[in-house]
Amino acid sequence: MLRCFFPEVALLCLLPALLAASAVVAQNTASSAGCSKATTFNATNKLFASCSDLRVQGASLAWTLNENNRTLDVLFSGEAPKAGGWVGWGINPGPAPAMAGTQAFIAFAASNGSTILTYNVTQASMAGGLNCTPISLHVLDMRVQIVGTSIAMLVSLQLQPNQSSVLNLVWNRGSSVSNFQPGAHSLAAADLSGLLTLDMASGDGTVSAASAHQLLKNRHGVLNTVGWGVVLPCGVLVARYLRFADPLWFYAHVFLQLSGFTLGTAGWATGLGLGNSSPGIVYHKHRSIGIALFAISVIQVFALLLRPQRDHKIRKLWNTYHYILGTGILALGILNIFYGFDILSPPKKWRLAYIYVMIAFAGLTLCLEIATWGTYVFKSRSSEKKPQGTHIGVHSRNDHI
Repeated sequence: MLRCFFPEVALLCLLPALLAASAVVAQNTASSAGCSKATTFNATNKLFASCSDLRVQGASLAWTLNENNRTLDVLFSGEAPKAGGWVGWGINPGPAPAMAGTQAFIAFAASNGSTILTYNVTQASMAGGLNCTPISLHVLDMRVQIVGTSIAMLVSLQLQPNQSSVLNLVWNRGSSVSNFQPGAHSLAAADLSGLLTLDMASGDGTVSAASAHQLLKNRHGVLNTVGWGVVLPCGVLVARYLRFADPLWFYAHVFLQLSGFTLGTAGWATGLGLGNSSPGIVYHKHRSIGIALFAISVIQVFALLLRPQRDHKIRKLWNTYHYILGTGILALGILNIFYGFDILSPPKKWRLAYIYVMIAFAGLTLCLEIATWGTYVFKSRSSEKKPQGTHIGVHSRNDHI
């Protein structure tokens, strides 16, 4: 009876993995819809004509451009790294989005209350302290709302009659403020990529070279996380716990492992491209683990072609080797994914989403392991009542087809 019940147990235990996958999709959907035209600012409802998710640092922008009187109302929303930090955004009137030359608005919680100040960011101020200064923009009004680490700034600007609606936007954040001087921001990838050229009339944006590089990093992270950290573990679970569906489990195992390897290889190649385009920037641990991971995976894939028959004398040795390498690939892959999170510094929800996936895998493994051992104990006790030589039908860990 337990054998008949085992498929239902397996399907039931797969639910945590499906829920985890749904959580990731939900996170992605929430991320893609991160901006809102309708919002509440300082207890007042606001409605804007356009909005844009700025992709990095959890920032978003909502705005209304009035062509008749050439006024621009902008609501910038961002997340400080921690309480007591600052968030800033600005417009660079130069030919391209860059920090130097930006006419910035920076907000933080000061001792006398929430504060928004203007700063003219120059090469000199970047090298020394950033002091509050007048800016070249015609500011009609500016207000701030701070809730925890979430900071929103509402700024109204008067544009020149012949001024283009295409603006070079720059934004960033930092963890400290001293004497109204914002402290230096982090040098993490996300904090070096807050650059965008945006047409405030049409909403069309042009990603700067730095932001394009950030998008490539994001693709690198997604490919590796899905390949090494999601698909490969699914393949391992299939091989370990779905043996009752013989031989379908074997083909599913091979398909998942080759799919994970393909995604991981694409992510690895993307990482090589990132390294070549970033001379002088080397993340040694992340790079070394990535190279080792790819090399071991190639050996594991080629080992499939050299798999001996089940009754061959070296089959047990091959099974042990296959198991050890597979375990090493999983461990290195997951470890390097978390190193990647540290380097990429995405919004915390992405790290949490992957942690939830790992928790789901752990719970799934525990559930299926209990079912497997329950089946083994049940059949072992049943075999004591049967004549010797009766086939039990329980598969060992290394019993590959």
